[in-house]
Amino acid sequence: MATQRRSFSCRLLCAIFFTPIFVVGIIFLILWLSLRPHHPKFHVKQFTLQGLGQTTGYLNVNVTVRNPSHRVRICYDSMRGSVYYKDQRVGVVSVFESHYQEPKNTTILHYVYNEPLTLTTQASNNQRTIEIMNDRTQGMVVYSLQFKSVIKYKGSMWDKRSHRMRATCNVGVGPNGVILAKYKDRQCHVHMS
Repeated sequence: MATQRRSFSCRLLCAIFFTPIFVVGIIFLILWLSLRPHHPKFHVKQFTLQGLGQTTGYLNVNVTVRNPSHRVRICYDSMRGSVYYKDQRVGVVSVFESHYQEPKNTTILHYVYNEPLTLTTQASNNQRTIEIMNDRTQGMVVYSLQFKSVIKYKGSMWDKRSHRMRATCNVGVGPNGVILAKYKDRQCHVHMS
């Protein structure tokens, strides 16, 4: 009888001690899941690149950026966009200087670049231009569209530091320089550091 009382009192003592710890742990898990920031999501909606290497060039880019977080705003420092063909940069443009994005919000990044577009290093310029022309005659040229910024999450008690963000979108265009249907609305890869 005495061992049963000890066993019962030991179970009761353990239940009294571990139940609050378990409840507090569940509460922290729910808070962490609801308040943690999510990375922004980029999708290419429109992309036109015409006149590469000619006296008149035209770049038209339309990208949506979604903040999927429920309660956390994203503060972007200045964002720059670059277009690459393989390892050569074709064009660079400043997308915006500074921007706050509210939770569950989609921002449209739209820019038009009406200046001559050239490959940045003269040594491989001729070789890359020949490669682009060959790809164009085969029906598709694949470019890499990159966006770089430094972001901070606002409203999150978990993360107060700055992060370097790089979004990379592969975009295939046809001989006319307009995005192909299979590349439209693709989600871009976002890398944070």
